[in-house]
Amino acid sequence: MRTRGSRALAVAVWLLATIARAQEAPEPESPPGDVLDSPVVEERDEPTAGAEAGIRLPEVVVQARPPVSAASSDDIAYETFELRPHTTLQEVMNNVPGLIVRQHQGGGKATQYLIRGFDADHGTDFLVTVDKLPVNLVSHGHGQGYADLNFVIPETIETLQLRKGTYFPELGDFANAGALNLVTKSAFAEDFALAEGGSFDRMRFVAGVSPKFGEVQTLFAAQAYYSNGPFIHPEHFARYNAYGKLTATPHENAVLSLAGTFYQADWDASGQIPQRLVSDGRLDRFGSLDPTEGGRTDRENLDLHYDWEPTADQTISLQGWASRYKLKLWSNFTFYQDTIFPGPDGDIPRFHEGAGGRVFDAFQSGPPRPGQRAVPGDGIEQNDARWLYGFNGSWAKRWELLHLPLTTTLGFQTRTDDIDVAVHRQVQRDRFFTVSKTNIVEGSYGFYLTQSIVFTDWLRFEGGLRGDWFTFDVRNRLPSNQGTDPDFEAVPLGGYADQGIVSPKANLVLTPEPNTDVYLNFGNGFHSNDARAVIQAQMAGDDDFKPLVQSVGYEIGTRTRQWDDRLSASAALWLIDLESEVVFCGDCGFIEGPQTGTSFGVQGPTRRWGVDFETRFRITDWLFADYDLSWADPRYKDGLAIPIAPTLFMNGGLTAELADGFSAAFRIRYLDDRPANENRTIVAPGYVLMDLFLKYRWRNVELGLDLLNLGNFDWQEAVFADTSCVASEVRGGRCGNPRGPIDDIHFTPGDPFGVRGRVIVYF
Repeated sequence: MRTRGSRALAVAVWLLATIARAQEAPEPESPPGDVLDSPVVEERDEPTAGAEAGIRLPEVVVQARPPVSAASSDDIAYETFELRPHTTLQEVMNNVPGLIVRQHQGGGKATQYLIRGFDADHGTDFLVTVDKLPVNLVSHGHGQGYADLNFVIPETIETLQLRKGTYFPELGDFANAGALNLVTKSAFAEDFALAEGGSFDRMRFVAGVSPKFGEVQTLFAAQAYYSNGPFIHPEHFARYNAYGKLTATPHENAVLSLAGTFYQADWDASGQIPQRLVSDGRLDRFGSLDPTEGGRTDRENLDLHYDWEPTADQTISLQGWASRYKLKLWSNFTFYQDTIFPGPDGDIPRFHEGAGGRVFDAFQSGPPRPGQRAVPGDGIEQNDARWLYGFNGSWAKRWELLHLPLTTTLGFQTRTDDIDVAVHRQVQRDRFFTVSKTNIVEGSYGFYLTQSIVFTDWLRFEGGLRGDWFTFDVRNRLPSNQGTDPDFEAVPLGGYADQGIVSPKANLVLTPEPNTDVYLNFGNGFHSNDARAVIQAQMAGDDDFKPLVQSVGYEIGTRTRQWDDRLSASAALWLIDLESEVVFCGDCGFIEGPQTGTSFGVQGPTRRWGVDFETRFRITDWLFADYDLSWADPRYKDGLAIPIAPTLFMNGGLTAELADGFSAAFRIRYLDDRPANENRTIVAPGYVLMDLFLKYRWRNVELGLDLLNLGNFDWQEAVFADTSCVASEVRGGRCGNPRGPIDDIHFTPGDPFGVRGRVIVYF
């Protein structure tokens, strides 16, 4: 009978032999564009003591790619975009497969998300979280699901967790096209200070340190950013960020972390300009019709996590979070479409030719007063101020039934938003009429159950059921002393509504051969509607309008790794039906004429289907290639087009890590033309962009040079089909074009060729 000492010695010999075999075979290098695709054995410097024999053995850590439930889902490590643009979160996310992120109306505004045939606007059908803290804002002053990620410093990101589709029980509101969770670091590999600058007066300064105080690991980072952009009227965009995180181990098998963020921004915007003026030479493509557009915003977050493994087969995760948020946004999308002027000839009084086009001179005595029959432009001001807080909790148990490994997970999520939101008419940032002003308390409560079963080494099933309940409490806060106006009518909104929804999910994973998986996915998803739209429909007696809009999605796909992991590829065929498209047009600035204070439009059901493909290939030990393609056919079920929805998008490039600290990356992006309106009579133009990134590190100093838009293409970053009327088209005090307001492409121009350089000092 063996003794304890002999058993321990046998284990020690086996471990040492395993390590020796691992060291004999050269370990394949992991390309900078890939996540770990296969297990990697790593030997830690500090040994651990043998539990019973007192023999000190090297600690062996096995890192493996986490299993995924769909071919189009992935965890993207920081190294993937380290050699790609990541000065802003917009640049980081533009390297996520199938995702297009665009900015319009100034850098401090939330970006526009295009993915899987969705123009998700600022986040209506695309869920965004940071360490599972929600970024999307419900019933927002500018657009439902507004997701502003500018509070994140790019260098603090560890991993991007991409989940496309509706198949994941832990994901609720807005997760129709998919979801993206940004996982932050607990420590920097090296403390650093960064300074960069370049074209268009852009500059950025970042510092990050990770001191350790006893058993507490800390991370602190700060950022300052400024840009004028290529515009004739400078953006004056200033952004300030701070981030701190404390991580500790309060007891065995437990991790406690507390993170806090601060973000503040202020900017001017050149806005979205009509294509007809640029084509006719009446306006420079970098000009503006209302240079007083812009905004101010800030957000602060506190995020507390507690993760504990009480036993080897149980995991408990708890999260509590709270945020404070404010936004003031000044916009003018239609210029003089709703303008009324009682001048002698009915024309617009007091305007002059500015450097970027005609600029209106405001009333000498300020903006018009209610009752004064003169409206000098279509400007609006949108306000949003809120407190939001919530809790996420989950319990996972691994067990066996009839010798089949199972994992059961129970989760609970709750969230409350206390919102003050308003829409005002304004001229050059001076308010003259309040159209809508409300207080909204919106709550949500979600429960989910997931069950995974491993039938064999080639068959795995994951199923789940999610239930959500939403409450909408809207209270009118219109000023009582505002009086009446002959051209605008304030819209009081008040009432209460609630609704629940159940979302089943199912995923089947087959492994017909090693390193190749086939996925079959099904799931229901949903997005919530703006609380003001819910109450407005209720007050109008519209029983067809639903607070929660359901979707159903399907996907079949495969993911494979071949040739000693030199090649990884995935492909997916997907379809998603959405119950109805709801348009809250806070972004278009069109307030549905002078009698309506909000712009809510309900369209019919839609169907989107398409193909996603991505591949990574290690050509040599120092040269890597990647390529992503997303094609979609988005349309209403009656055949009409879904405006601006992406149809074909490709992203790819080469990355080289050369000797002696040199590295380089060449990137190319392509977006195809797509319909800009339902009947396809207006086309949103696509573009091709090429960028080159160079980097050199010597000891603790790193230099970088970026050459952006190498072809100096004239491209349109954000595109919309709107109606508008400019100053020269006003006749008799109104938009005097024979057809009235003109349907046209309105766009924000993309940057021309630009240069950016940086220096980073590590210490």
